[in-house]
Amino acid sequence: MVARIIEPVDRAAQMPSSGHPVHEYPEESLKEVHESPYRIIYEFTDTELRVVTIVHFKDRLTDKRLTRP
Repeated sequence: MVARIIEPVDRAAQMPSSGHPVHEYPEESLKEVHESPYRIIYEFTDTELRVVTIVHFKDRLTDKRLTRP
C-alpha cells in the first residue's frame, strides 16, 4: 500500500498544481491527489511539496488531521 501512495505523490511533485483543490478548505493553498481509498492532501512551494495528511475517503477531514510546521 505504501508504494501505491508514493506513486501519486511522486507525480504531484512533478506537477504540483495539477492536484485538485481541497473542498473543505477552499481558502487554503492545499491540493489533493487520490489513490483509492485515500486522499493525499499536500501543499507546495516553488522548491518543496509537503504531504499534510492522508485520509480515507470515508473519514472526515478536520483541522486535527492537518500537520503543519
